[in-house]
Amino acid sequence: MSSDARKFLKGVTSGYLVMIISLLVNLWLIPFVLKFLTRPEYGIFAIATDLLAWLSLANLGISAAFNSKGAHLMGSKNVKELNIVASTTFFTQLVSAIVIILAGVFVTIHPELLFGSDVNADNIELVVVLLVSGYTLSFIFQPMNSMLIASKQIHIDNYLKFGLLIIKTSLTVILLMNGFKLLSLAISSVVATIIITIVTWLRVKKSLPYVKIKLSSWKYNRFTFLLKKGVWFSLGGVAGILILRMDSFLIGKYISLSTVASYVITIKLYQIADTFHQQFFNTTRPFFAQMFGKKDMKSLAKMYNITFYSSFAAAFGIGICIYLLNRWFVYLWVGSDFYLGDTINMLLCLNFILQASVLPNRIILATTFFKIVSHNIIRFLEGVIKLLASIALLYYWGIEGVIFAGLISSLVFSNIVLNIFTSQFFKEIAWNKLTLILFISIIPLIILFVTDYQLKLTLFAFLIVSVFVFVWRKIRKQNINYPSIDLKFVSLIKSFLLK
Repeated sequence: MSSDARKFLKGVTSGYLVMIISLLVNLWLIPFVLKFLTRPEYGIFAIATDLLAWLSLANLGISAAFNSKGAHLMGSKNVKELNIVASTTFFTQLVSAIVIILAGVFVTIHPELLFGSDVNADNIELVVVLLVSGYTLSFIFQPMNSMLIASKQIHIDNYLKFGLLIIKTSLTVILLMNGFKLLSLAISSVVATIIITIVTWLRVKKSLPYVKIKLSSWKYNRFTFLLKKGVWFSLGGVAGILILRMDSFLIGKYISLSTVASYVITIKLYQIADTFHQQFFNTTRPFFAQMFGKKDMKSLAKMYNITFYSSFAAAFGIGICIYLLNRWFVYLWVGSDFYLGDTINMLLCLNFILQASVLPNRIILATTFFKIVSHNIIRFLEGVIKLLASIALLYYWGIEGVIFAGLISSLVFSNIVLNIFTSQFFKEIAWNKLTLILFISIIPLIILFVTDYQLKLTLFAFLIVSVFVFVWRKIRKQNINYPSIDLKFVSLIKSFLLK
């Protein structure tokens, strides 16, 4: 087994092990936290956490551009250029942190702008200060972590996450039991951030000794290159926030903070599933980037097709299973009062399937810089349309309107257009993949109206099996498309996905 294959397997297996442990801890911790916090207080923390996503835009996407560029340079073993680009990114990030600090100060002074005029919680200003401070620290050292990931050390990150989980959970429990309430969540988050930042710096020094971060290596022409690429990544970041992070804010602003808590609980299993899904497929990012850096387009195309069909099958099967189990999960976990109903549950299921299935397209377009402008404009338009449609439909349909707006915007923009872009990159026929998404994804919504539970269960089971058989046949055809390729790494991924 090659070194790359071993690192890939270590990254995947250790990642899933940490996530399973984290899942079990969170399933226990959230009901424990709700014993000490009111629903509005828990809603405040959820919205404050979403605030951090907005703060990530401060560097105009330069760090995101470095993620791909750094992997390209590592793939080509251009150490001199890597040091220049890494230094330029790091010190630019340092200056950008000033914007985050100013934004944190503004929200601290005017918390009602984020949480609504009826916000009422102890130490809310201090909570914001702590969360923003911790995020600022991780923001500054983000380029360091990017280099570690690009060098395929994801498995080491996962080992560290396990240790941090223990520390963060222990601190949260101790502080909650001593009456710190919301502050306990913020303090434990800051402590975990400080620890991981110190460890990241030491790891770069030890495992990447050839990387030298120097102010004298900052170059204006590298900065402008990263900025030109990064500004479009930043636009994509805005899109990601509008698509994935605005629901809680809109619900809290126009409905209530208590409903935010119920929404966060109802969507929890889908968020966990999305984390599992992204853990596996995001592990392919440095491999895609380095394969592109080596100009190995045939292997890249083969790996992409396997990843695309596997991603869709996994998202579809997991999404339907969660829909069937979610009601009972919420009832047993925190109580029936937190469950928002079967209709919202199904809409969340379809939203998960559509967003998860487009991940391989986004990975390819981001790591190769292909149609970077058009890619991020499309994502931005999706986010804007979703926001405007959500506000309009919210008054008529409530939470259902917010989720439905996301479904329509995702289907029209990301799922159709990004598949067309990726097909253009590989010179494939886009309709082959669009058919899978357009027709199969709407069937669960139709089955929702079946009243007989046994019949509904049978139809869902038949649908899942049909999708898996279809995907199996598509993956097996990859051997026919590129018979001359003898790539152990791609073969390993295929066997792992089909196991």
